[in-house]
Amino acid sequence: MKTHSIICALATTALVTSTFANANDNSSFDIGLVSVNGGSIYEGAKSTSAVMPSISFESDILSVSVQEGLVYQLSNDGALKLTGAIVPNFRPYKSTNSASLAGMTRKMYFDASVTAAFTLARGLDAKLSMATELSNQFNGNAIDASISQFVPVMGQPIIFGAGLKYQDASRANYLYGVKASEATGQRAQYDTGSATSTYLSVSTFHSFTQQVSLFASANASFLPSNVSNSPIVSKKRTVSSVIGLSYSF
Repeated sequence: MKTHSIICALATTALVTSTFANANDNSSFDIGLVSVNGGSIYEGAKSTSAVMPSISFESDILSVSVQEGLVYQLSNDGALKLTGAIVPNFRPYKSTNSASLAGMTRKMYFDASVTAAFTLARGLDAKLSMATELSNQFNGNAIDASISQFVPVMGQPIIFGAGLKYQDASRANYLYGVKASEATGQRAQYDTGSATSTYLSVSTFHSFTQQVSLFASANASFLPSNVSNSPIVSKKRTVSSVIGLSYSF
């Protein structure tokens, strides 16, 4: 992630949240620190680890954060919740991450998405999201379908999740493919086509006081063979984790 991209995202979030917080009494404003750790799937690239500030705002119909972008509630009838969002996505890699990626340029991009969340039973929820890329980097689409189960373990809330993520050929090639102009003697051109990956997740949270809380999550993603066979991809799966501490106003 580029430092200036994070700073710009934080500044934008702070501006939007302060504006809405002043206009909406039924809202919360959180600040904190987040530690992000993740293994890279790309050939020769090292695992990443970063600690960054976290700023978020939430009201009855709107939430804003660096990680999830701007989310607006379109409708909510209890069992079904419909939201629309503008979501930032940091670049998948930098050309300097490894020799295998030299000369390959990828940029930060933004998605517009619509998500339908369903309550199937107490503690059991399902989500279906559809996203399209806005920033004209590759003009691709994605569909994400997931299910999650809330389970109390010795008084501690644990949320288990599983899902499928479909990426059309334009998006998958941007993330995992090699363009003809990027091919070299050591790196062949590669077209992934569309890709469907699976993932598992587990998350939890704990409130120390009414204002201070800790949250943590881990995610394991499993890539299809047409992605793992790319000359710039060296792994079939990746594991990432997030741990954060926040203070709510």
